[in-house]
Amino acid sequence: MMLSISTPLRRIGRLLCLSSAFVAPAAWADSYTDFQQASGQLEALMDKATPQSGLPRLGDPEVAQLFAQIADGPRLFQAPVAALQDMNQSAAVCEQAMRLGKAYYTFALSMPLSLPAAELLKASKEQMTRNLANYGDEMSTLFAFGMHCHGHVIGLMEQEFSSQPLQAVSSAERLRARAFSKGSTSLYAGVVQFVQAPFWSVAQKKRMLEAAAQHATANANLMAPPLRERMLASLADADKDLDPALAPGLATIRAALAVTTCTGLCQYY
Repeated sequence: MMLSISTPLRRIGRLLCLSSAFVAPAAWADSYTDFQQASGQLEALMDKATPQSGLPRLGDPEVAQLFAQIADGPRLFQAPVAALQDMNQSAAVCEQAMRLGKAYYTFALSMPLSLPAAELLKASKEQMTRNLANYGDEMSTLFAFGMHCHGHVIGLMEQEFSSQPLQAVSSAERLRARAFSKGSTSLYAGVVQFVQAPFWSVAQKKRMLEAAAQHATANANLMAPPLRERMLASLADADKDLDPALAPGLATIRAALAVTTCTGLCQYY
């Protein structure tokens, strides 16, 4: 089973209005405000990018500072501000980060529609390969942050559903939990399976895999046991030519997927 990272995280609430105004770091009040302002600034820079100028790079100190404010998962989620106790606002943070990552992935992909289908596909693949070569560090940083962010959202969802007995959950709420679990599983599997993709560097894979490993149990608990088995089977060949630096993260993920009990949100999958 191969699940694509292009599968979007289910939209849980409206997007926040993200300011594109440049604000001095001294004016930033907390981690959540930092994220909003820095992600808005990065998005504004990306909107101005052209194929000739390229997208903002981590090698630029100003861009690196924005990434430090955007992708600091521990600062955002270990002691979250009041706004991040809200499901909609937390989900919007995750969605914004993943949208920025995908913007790097799809940069300059618009091709002349007059091209024959085969040439259009070839040109698109070549552009994606260039994007991965040029912006792999930026993408992997944002996708790794997405794992931390979504781990936080899973925690909020679990708190909500654990507050009532299973038999008291309405049909509509069961469907909502099921949709959340399915979307989350697709997102998680896509990032984990990057370990088998040739186009990421070892450092980039390690960044994403370690983030996924930190939230392996939470994500596995969303999946019914048969789905865990299928995802575990999809990683059967992941050890082939595996860099030793990736082994600990992969082992943690496999251990979580090997658990056969089902409690919590996996009951709704």
